[in-house]
Amino acid sequence: MRTIIILLVLTGFLYSQTKVYEIPFGSKGNEIELTIENKSTLALQNVKVKAINLPSWIKFVNEEATIKNLKGNEEALTTFKFKVEKEAPIKEETKLEFQIENTKGESWNKEISISVQPPNKFELNQNYPNPFNPSTTISYTIGTSHNPPFHKGGNTRGVLTTLKIYDILGREVETLVNKQQKPGYYKVVWNANNYASGMYIYSLAIKQTNGKQKVLRKKMILLR
Repeated sequence: MRTIIILLVLTGFLYSQTKVYEIPFGSKGNEIELTIENKSTLALQNVKVKAINLPSWIKFVNEEATIKNLKGNEEALTTFKFKVEKEAPIKEETKLEFQIENTKGESWNKEISISVQPPNKFELNQNYPNPFNPSTTISYTIGTSHNPPFHKGGNTRGVLTTLKIYDILGREVETLVNKQQKPGYYKVVWNANNYASGMYIYSLAIKQTNGKQKVLRKKMILLR
């Protein structure tokens, strides 16, 4: 899913921007388009536009762009493509900072605010690594379709979530998660040091808003 953000940065003048742009959860192919305007009558050479102080969960294809020749009283467009990792905080305002610098050493900073929207699906991923010895990571996603609506400020009490491990005979081995969780992406590490080789089943269950339980299961192999 693509989100286009169009902003205007005026060379020599920095204005405030209060809008928070909503970015889809785990999305790729997003673009930020910055229009740089030269308000003077003189041309500017090699104007650099750079994304700085980026959070770890946002990945830019290119963090820097150069406008080779920006004529007086003209505009130039720079485009930054990025993706959002699933580990991104949900419904939290995050500021992305851009620095515009000319060959004279003059620079201006511009901040834009984004907020990652919660996922809408309930998903259980295959553990990794698999087969494993002695530990493996289990990841899953809790979506808004199974949660109470977000209240003002992005708060919700979440849903009761349980993640359990069973042996091949269906006997419960261990409970890794048993608590209320909000929409988002989660990772849990299972250390199987005390268990024998073989196939195990991990089961993720949530209690939906209608009172019913939804369960997802997958198999994994402990190989010593």
